[in-house]
Parts: sequence; structure tokens; C-alpha cells
Amino acid sequence: MYLRLILLSVFFISCSSTNNFELELEIKGLKKGKVILSKVNDSTGVIIDSVFIKGDNLVKFKSNLSEPQILYVDLILNDGNSYKTLSFFAEQKKIKVVSSLDKFGYEINVSGSKNDSLLRDYVAFNRKFNDQKLDLIKTSFEVNNQVDEDSLAKIDEMLISLNKRQFLYNANFALRHSDFEVSPYIAITDLKESKKIMDTIYKSLSDDIKKSKYAENLKKLLSI
Repeated sequence: MYLRLILLSVFFISCSSTNNFELELEIKGLKKGKVILSKVNDSTGVIIDSVFIKGDNLVKFKSNLSEPQILYVDLILNDGNSYKTLSFFAEQKKIKVVSSLDKFGYEINVSGSKNDSLLRDYVAFNRKFNDQKLDLIKTSFEVNNQVDEDSLAKIDEMLISLNKRQFLYNANFALRHSDFEVSPYIAITDLKESKKIMDTIYKSLSDDIKKSKYAENLKKLLSI
């Protein structure tokens, strides 16, 4: 009996020692639902853990992450009839994610992850570019009704210029942060248009980052 207790203690200690990642998730306004934490391996979704929530909008997950990476939180409501999702850049430490039921996935606050902090800055700046493009597209529809070809041509030129500026901003952002996993992640998600740019980013990565899953995916894209 004593030996069995020792073995069980060793087992639980060894299991807990593998949990290098902890997520504290708060969903304001949530009273009931199912939360699923998952990741993507080789284009396949893998569920890490899931939990049913009833009467508590705070949930904690513990797991083992081999490296910093994008994780997904799916929120299932109304017996599966409503579905929402958000993503964040997890790291091998304690991460806190706060969102709300109404704006789940749209408004999100993440603390504890430098990669995610960089990603939020990147997304926020890209949102400004996208808002400008939407304004130009809206203007083009208005001008099109007036059959103003000169104005349409100018708007097209402005859109092309804006796309180039956005692409260069994204490339420079990835290059400036080549010591973080977010750099190759940006390359494989937003910079596939230029192998030259992707190659430049890959060569700028530190040796440690080149071992990451996103850098390996970037290397594969360059070999195609």
C-alpha cells in the first residue's frame, strides 16, 4: 500500500510537470456553454481540452505546448445551435484571455504572451489599412453610378498603392521581429505573394526560431 502511494505520487508529479502552459479564460456575460481549446497540426484540427460551463464565466486549461503557437477557443451555445471562435498566440507559460459573450473573438485582451502582443499590434495596424480600402471601394461604387471613369481610375491607383504599402508594412514587421515565432507566422499567412520576401524573412530568423513549426512551414513553401 505504501509503495502504491509512492508510485501514484510520482505519476501525478510527472504528469503535472509536463503542463508548461496554463490558460485562464474569462468570458464576460457567459452563463452556459461549451468551451473547446484546440490547435492545428499539419492542417488538421486537434482538440486539446474541452469543458462545459454553467454559472461560471471563468475557466482554466492546463496542457503541454512544444512551442509558442496559435491556439483556438471555440464557444458553443444553445445546445450547439450557436458557434463563436477566437484565436491567440500561446506561449509556454500562464496566459490570460478575456473576451465577452457579445463580442467573443472581436474584442479580446491577452496578457502573458509577447508573441500575441506583437500579433495584436500587427492586426490593429492592418485593420487601419483594410478600413481605408473599404472606404475607397465604397467611394468607387458611388463614382461608378456617376460614370466618372477618371475618378474610378484614380481610385484603382490608390487601391493598388495601398495594397503595396500594406504588403511592405507586413514584410517589415516580420523582419523587425525575426526573434519571435510571430515572424514566420506572418510570412506564411500574409506574404505568400512573394517568394523573395518570404526567403528574406526566413534568412533573417534566429536559429531558435528556424526550428519552430511556422518557420518549417515557411521553408516548405520556399521549396515548392
